[in-house]
Amino acid sequence: MENLVGPYRILRLIDRGGQGSVYLGYDQRLQRRVAIKIYRLPPTRAARKELRREAQLVAGIQSPKVVQIHDVIESGTHLAMVMEYVPGCSLADFLAGARPSIASVLRVGADIAGALALARQNHVVHGDVKPGNVLITQGGRAKLTDFGISRTTADSRSGRWAPGSMSALSPEQFLGQPLDERADLFALGALLYQMVCGEQPFFSGGRLDPTRLLQHPPRPLVEMVSGDVELPEPLVAIISALLEKDPRRRPRNTRRVRQVMRTVLRTLPISLHNSLLCEARPFFRHESPDDIPLQIPRDLGQQGRSALIPQGTRWAVFLHRLKSLRWPARTALAVSVFTLAAVPVVIALRNTVTPVQFNKLQTSFHGAGRFPGNISRDWIVERVRDAVAEQLGPIRVIGKTGAYPVTVLYASGQPDNWNEAAAVTVDMALRCFESVCVFTVGREQAGERTSERGVLLADMPVQEWREVVRDTTLALYR
Repeated sequence: MENLVGPYRILRLIDRGGQGSVYLGYDQRLQRRVAIKIYRLPPTRAARKELRREAQLVAGIQSPKVVQIHDVIESGTHLAMVMEYVPGCSLADFLAGARPSIASVLRVGADIAGALALARQNHVVHGDVKPGNVLITQGGRAKLTDFGISRTTADSRSGRWAPGSMSALSPEQFLGQPLDERADLFALGALLYQMVCGEQPFFSGGRLDPTRLLQHPPRPLVEMVSGDVELPEPLVAIISALLEKDPRRRPRNTRRVRQVMRTVLRTLPISLHNSLLCEARPFFRHESPDDIPLQIPRDLGQQGRSALIPQGTRWAVFLHRLKSLRWPARTALAVSVFTLAAVPVVIALRNTVTPVQFNKLQTSFHGAGRFPGNISRDWIVERVRDAVAEQLGPIRVIGKTGAYPVTVLYASGQPDNWNEAAAVTVDMALRCFESVCVFTVGREQAGERTSERGVLLADMPVQEWREVVRDTTLALYR
């Protein structure tokens, strides 16, 4: 009997870890291999709901630097996360057998920093950035995987956090303090330190030394590598900054990290830029032809039907005729039935419009803070309004703020609409300093209020401002 998880066939075990086992699976529908990690569901209903929410949150992170989530399958006792299968090896397997070159360290650092930047945009703290959760692809790039203990930044501030691996713990995580993205930056610094010198910065005798983690800096990298290895000073400096005990002394985000990685990489010969693939290839997992199941002829597997006419009532004969129809005919019949049933529903939905009131954008500027070029109060309001409409569908704007009379999607803003009761009220605020602005958006609906916050840099391109404002607004509905 086949081993199945929903529609996915289990082929073999890939890895077994503390949080769950990872299997190689096969999606017969799309004819592709997948990785399936199986977790045991927590006992309480609230904890199960939280785990589902986290899975949906991680599934929304889309990037070539992050292992993609394809599906989530749940039973009464277990949850299976169906992920993109990445042929290659883990960084842990690579480091167990070889010491990477500086070029490979820079490539991994740049890719993982990019993955953490995307997680930050989605208000997610990974919490377990370690070599075992970094995969090296057959294209010579690094991907971050296993957001199994990840939390939103709001969750981490409230103290709801599962401890990660000892090699990825920041001081504040070890002490059980509130976390933000800088905890992941500390773990990235520990990972880069280990790649450069082969040892973990705060371990002694193969185990985490809490005293070293909380009180003492790691040994200088120049003392840890042989004299024939030339360490770029910017790389050493950024690793030291990432490993600061005080989160306030670390870089605020990954932007500086990525700049250093790319700048130093450009100083190396172009021939070394793809060194990661050459160095890691000997440690790639063996890919067996047996991992792709034999294919049954598609016409038999999908369209094969019994040719024998059953004996019995006219109803049995009718059902047999219906089942005997080929896929084009069955599809046409199904579309016709669906269309007849769906037309009234579509008409009703098209007439459903949500009344929304946008309160005036509150702004404050400190020092040399100001709007960048091409950005204005009206521009920000329009981006928020578009994001709300993207989530709710057709909306009717109540009041002057955000009204847009050109399309049928929004209200004309006529005075006789302003006294209508709003189903949703949206507040917006922007506080700008010399080089950074903090954007806050709030939503009040059905007596409940939520708010989200995003950070905007003054020198960001307009497109990045657009994405941050949109993503922060959409986060109100996650």
